[in-house]
Amino acid sequence: MFNFRSPFLFVLVLVCLFIRPAWGQSFRSVLSKLDQNYYYPQSQKLKSFSAQVKWQQLDVASGSGKFLRNPDLVFSWDANSDDGLGSFSLAETQEGERFRELIHHIYPYRELIIPLTLRQKFSNFKGRVLKMAGDKLMLKLKPVLDSSQNYKLLIDSKKYVIRKVRFQQSVSPKNVQGEMSYLKLDGKFAISESRSRFDVKGQKYVEVTRFNYIKVKGIWWVNWLDKTLTQDDIILQTHIFKFSNFRPILFARQ
Repeated sequence: MFNFRSPFLFVLVLVCLFIRPAWGQSFRSVLSKLDQNYYYPQSQKLKSFSAQVKWQQLDVASGSGKFLRNPDLVFSWDANSDDGLGSFSLAETQEGERFRELIHHIYPYRELIIPLTLRQKFSNFKGRVLKMAGDKLMLKLKPVLDSSQNYKLLIDSKKYVIRKVRFQQSVSPKNVQGEMSYLKLDGKFAISESRSRFDVKGQKYVEVTRFNYIKVKGIWWVNWLDKTLTQDDIILQTHIFKFSNFRPILFARQ
């Protein structure tokens, strides 16, 4: 069965509209302003964090509609990590190729729990800002040392959130498009749903991820997310992640 693993992507269709340079705005200043409007748990003086993860996947092969239980995991995050992202480990000591494969499979989900800020995510990118019709900006981004991929972010310049993104790369899926819905947590935007569309070998796929949040010790955390991959409305995969036993540690107040 086709198995698509994607990091957290901002994804959506960009409509071909008249565009012109947005003078006076650097792409880094736009990213900074966006970051000010998004909710990041780590911005709440977070030093480290861990949570228990229960992971289920739909038994598509049997058609029973039942979910299969995978081994419990622990998600851990530390402010001093090299890449700014968390990691997964098995909740209990288990060995063998099967368990190493599970950890590898779930690896991309770490950015959905405590995401990088946009300034972090695009720190090694170059870019430019274009003004579009209406209250919209387009941010074009490309890695400084790699021309094989690029992002186009469509920004609502009134609320200052990303509405649409297109991600292109040289490997399959070459063109990923999608859209996001938001909710507000303490006055900041957080993703409630993301919807991605892409083609692989002429086949069209849709991937939908939904988020739910809970407030623990004054900070909002993802406590549930589910991701479903479909082809022509046929479900190929559904994964559900439930988080519990939240253990945030904050930096001491100065």
